[in-house]
Amino acid sequence: MATYLEFIQQNEERDGVRFSWNVWPSSRLEATRMVVPLACLLTPLKERPDLPPVQYEPVLCSRPTCKAVLNPLCQVDYRAKLWACNFCFQRNQFPPAYAGISEVNQPAELMPQFSTIEYMIQVPCLLCI
Repeated sequence: MATYLEFIQQNEERDGVRFSWNVWPSSRLEATRMVVPLACLLTPLKERPDLPPVQYEPVLCSRPTCKAVLNPLCQVDYRAKLWACNFCFQRNQFPPAYAGISEVNQPAELMPQFSTIEYMIQVPCLLCI
């Protein structure tokens, strides 16, 4: 069994992501007492041969002030085709492309082994219009 420090180091090496803290503050009071701010250092060109990029847009929270991305830590109701944002707790519907979603048939965003995902977003060419 690996120690917690070894677990964190393995995740940092695998994903290319390092956080200033490994846990979120559990209350507003805890957040105000933090000496070091929450921060993330990301290696954007980290090679991940086990994780090919997905060819679709990320699913975002519908609250205008949030816009968090669907991830494995979100609560999902597969029957109602809803997911709850783990930042603002807004309940969101899955887009029509996710009509066949189930506990067995999950998109890459909800699979715990994919802690990071690279989206390939198609941006329209402004010169081509």
